[in-house]
Amino acid sequence: MPIRRTVRLAAVARVVLGIVFIAAVSLDPDHLPVAHGAIYWLLNSYLAWALLMAVIAWRSWWWDFRLAPIAHGIDMTVFVVAVIEAETGHAYSASPFVGFTAFLLVNALARWGRRAVWLTGIALLFGFGLAAGLLMLTTAKISSYQFARRIWNMAALSLLMGWFGSDVRVPLIESMPEPDGIPGERREAVITSALAFARDTFAATHAALVLSPHDGDDQPLALRLDASGLTSLAVEPGALLGGVCDRVDAMLFDRIAARRIEMSDERRLQAISGHSSNALAQACGASSGLLARLPVSAGDGLLLVWGMPVVGVDDLPVMRELARTFAQALDREELAMLAQSIAVANVRNALARDLHDSAAQFLAGTLFRLEGLRRHIRRGGDPDPEIVSMREALRREQQQLRTIIDRLRQGLTAERTVDIVAEMGSLMDHLADEWSIHTCLDAPGQAIRASVAIAHELRLLVREAVANAVRHGQCSRVELTLAQAADGELMVSIHDDGKGFDKGPAMPHPRSISERIAAMGGRLRVDSCPAGVKLDIALPLDQAA
Repeated sequence: MPIRRTVRLAAVARVVLGIVFIAAVSLDPDHLPVAHGAIYWLLNSYLAWALLMAVIAWRSWWWDFRLAPIAHGIDMTVFVVAVIEAETGHAYSASPFVGFTAFLLVNALARWGRRAVWLTGIALLFGFGLAAGLLMLTTAKISSYQFARRIWNMAALSLLMGWFGSDVRVPLIESMPEPDGIPGERREAVITSALAFARDTFAATHAALVLSPHDGDDQPLALRLDASGLTSLAVEPGALLGGVCDRVDAMLFDRIAARRIEMSDERRLQAISGHSSNALAQACGASSGLLARLPVSAGDGLLLVWGMPVVGVDDLPVMRELARTFAQALDREELAMLAQSIAVANVRNALARDLHDSAAQFLAGTLFRLEGLRRHIRRGGDPDPEIVSMREALRREQQQLRTIIDRLRQGLTAERTVDIVAEMGSLMDHLADEWSIHTCLDAPGQAIRASVAIAHELRLLVREAVANAVRHGQCSRVELTLAQAADGELMVSIHDDGKGFDKGPAMPHPRSISERIAAMGGRLRVDSCPAGVKLDIALPLDQAA
């Protein structure tokens, strides 16, 4: 991406305008009799000054920046005096008025922003009017019509440039290349790609960064990229952040000459002399280059680029925007990593609930039935009916596990619905056999339609509730009540005749059941009394789990 060299372009334009002004006056027949007058002396002196500023712009970004306000003041002064002098009593076309006015306004915009355009325009109007007024007092011949046109043209150019001119110090940089891989798993690739992009943007030979996270979860980084590849800096990353003020967004520095130009967060430039403890540049052996703060959300960071063939003040806004683009890429990667961690945790918790409420409870019920079968055999009973029943229960559990596996692989389709009443009736019969208890289903005569996902969640929820009632409450009977409220919610009540539990200061809630209901967006109320435990559950039927 080519970097704009505004200061060099301005220096060349100043020289060209000086030459054009001298040529315009020299070729005007009205000026030939006064070829050695004050106007020629002024313009030739200005051309010499313009050539000197061009040399400075090519050789020293420091002095070009320091002399820029003085040069701008000289430009405006010479412009006003030369135009007035060239047009006093001579032809209207003797001076490049429009070109010079545009140069002054564009130069102010490029160097200092829109506010400088307004100030430059006001200064030009005031200076031009003051000079013309003084000449009129000395009976100099000045056309009032010509003067008025100059004033209005100058005012119009200032207004247009100040109103419509974009701030050229905020450049549009190219998009940073997107590395291959899955977002959240390519942090090192993003860093390598960004460092290479920063290095190539400025045609530099080296780039480096340091990242120090606020918390201790992520490891601090201090990396350097050059022709040999990406390497780590053998310095504590936290120590490399020193020497850069918090208000500084970007910096152009020369450690040997002990000079630097800083750009603040308000895009203001400030030239500072004296040594600074630029720890990152010192660790990398960079004598001069560009340094920018990486505004990452998770910590502090710096980006360093050095080894450029040409560097100047124009590079500061580019460096600032590049660092922000880099930081945004890192933040996106961190968000992707966080999203992946949350997704994995959610899947892990959901799988743990499903296994706990299905396979684990089934195995507990099977052990319960095996103990009963053992006692039955000792009493001389026939074991075949119970064995057949357990075999059928194993087949049902196998199908249930396959359902869970299919759900993990591809999910359950929310568009497909089932009858909750029929599903729960079959389940309560199976639970009665599995736990050797009496079960009862109280439900309306019509079907209650719900998605397969909700039916799956409700099935596991009821299995867990019955298993808890038998194992912890020693119940002998469980009653399940289903109803559909007017607002569409499914009202579920599970009541057992177990021994209940002590309420204490806070009513205990079964963990797995509570998590499952919360994931479905439902509500749970638990009530324990000497007659058993009652769970009142409300579930939205229009949401999949």
